Amino acid sequence: MVITCRAGSGLPLCGRRSTLADKGRVTGSQMLVLRRDRMKIKNILAALFLAAGLLWIGSGSTVKAAGSGDLDDPRITDGVFIEEIDVSGMTAGEAQAAVESYVDQLKERTITVHVNDNSVDTTIGALGLSWTNTGITEEAAWIGKQGTVIDRYKDLQQLQSHGSRYDLEFAIDDAAVTSFVQNEISSFNIDPKEPSLKREDGKFIVTESVTGIAVNETETENSIKSAILEKWQGYNIELEATAEITQPTHSSDELYAVQDVLGTATTDYNSGNVGRTKSLELSTTRLNGVLLYPGEEMSASTLMGERSIEGGYSTAEGYIGTRTEEMIGAGICQTATTLYDAALYAEVTVTERRNHSKTVSYVPYAFDATIYAGADYRNPQQDLKLRNDFDYPIYIEASARKGKCTFTIYGKETRASNRKVEYISTTLEEIWPTEDMTQYVEDPNLPAGTQEKTQGSYPKVTATLTKVVTVDGKEIERTVLHTDKYKMAPPEYHVGTGAALPADGQPTDQPPAEQPPVEQPPAEQQPVDHP
Repeated sequence: MVITCRAGSGLPLCGRRSTLADKGRVTGSQMLVLRRDRMKIKNILAALFLAAGLLWIGSGSTVKAAGSGDLDDPRITDGVFIEEIDVSGMTAGEAQAAVESYVDQLKERTITVHVNDNSVDTTIGALGLSWTNTGITEEAAWIGKQGTVIDRYKDLQQLQSHGSRYDLEFAIDDAAVTSFVQNEISSFNIDPKEPSLKREDGKFIVTESVTGIAVNETETENSIKSAILEKWQGYNIELEATAEITQPTHSSDELYAVQDVLGTATTDYNSGNVGRTKSLELSTTRLNGVLLYPGEEMSASTLMGERSIEGGYSTAEGYIGTRTEEMIGAGICQTATTLYDAALYAEVTVTERRNHSKTVSYVPYAFDATIYAGADYRNPQQDLKLRNDFDYPIYIEASARKGKCTFTIYGKETRASNRKVEYISTTLEEIWPTEDMTQYVEDPNLPAGTQEKTQGSYPKVTATLTKVVTVDGKEIERTVLHTDKYKMAPPEYHVGTGAALPADGQPTDQPPAEQPPVEQPPAEQQPVDHP
């Protein structure tokens, strides 16, 4: 059996197609049954068309009721929301005003940005918040008023069942965000700082280290924009700035370990020699407070600074080979010597050290250290360098006043209390200049009959410095650290050849009556002041 539809009388007619009727081979009784079937079909079709008409009328009635008026009604259909605002019954203009008021409230919301333990906030309005999809109020006013009757009917049924919600879209001012990040958030940037140590009034003072913070401005700007434009629910915003944390190289705990005296030494100087004293005391001051962490090395010459009048140094007699001449910075070698002796007793590693060309009077042979900068004090020809090979920092305290130059090296004592270290200067050779080696230099700038000593007598010396270690008084180690050689230098006198000075003060041309005697060498070297 096949159901077919054909046009007739202006209405669709569906019938039952029979193969027998189509061929004209039906009996009288069969025709009667066929007529009855056609009557039933007509009745059914009539009922169907009546129902369709009623449905069409009902649909039109429903559209009118749901729309609360005709299609020209400017009011927004019930069930429409823009964000949290119910704009049902409003005109597009009224909805626009309501949304703008809502956006003004959003602009007062705050955004708080945390940077480590600090925070800064501003209003979202200050970042240039603006509403961009303003056409949604007009769009909302057309819901249920466009398309065919069926389209409108479906729209209204959807509103009644589920409602309709529009989300606001925003923009912010990039320049305002950049300014906020650079001027406010980045103000919390902190440079990392190493801990520091100083000694005052016999006590150590530790300044704590500081962790460095550097705000990543680009990433922080992007985080702010994302929080507002992509994730925002209309509430106050809190977020962490993107920042790089830099820990200092060393910790304060390392410095708290520095408490013990590892070694100390004192030498005497003549404070009446003003020029030499000034240079000695200045160089000592510049070595005071030096802190060496494990593995670090120091250069005494570099730390002393440029030896110049502008650099604060003065002139005095110093060694140039076997000559004694006026020079800038004379006296700094005693500073270096005193530091060297303190380093010996602290058992700090000495990586560079040279003895003087001639002997010095303030320490025994082989206990001295000299410095000669040459053209560049940072790359000197002769230097004293120390390296900290301990597991803890060491601190150098230095002072020079009232004729006493003292260096003390502090750290954490790890050596056994029954262990002692001693240093012995051994003279292998000592030859003093003979009387006939005395030098006399004519000087026309001096009056005849006068003389001036310009250089003392210095012996030729070969000496060693030996380190001796004992435990409970028993020697366990004996090491020759170095063998030093000092050059001989005879005394020198300048003899006046200028106009003589008679009793009345007028110069004469008489030479001196006799040559002065040779200066005798000192009986013994002055020992270094060890603890």
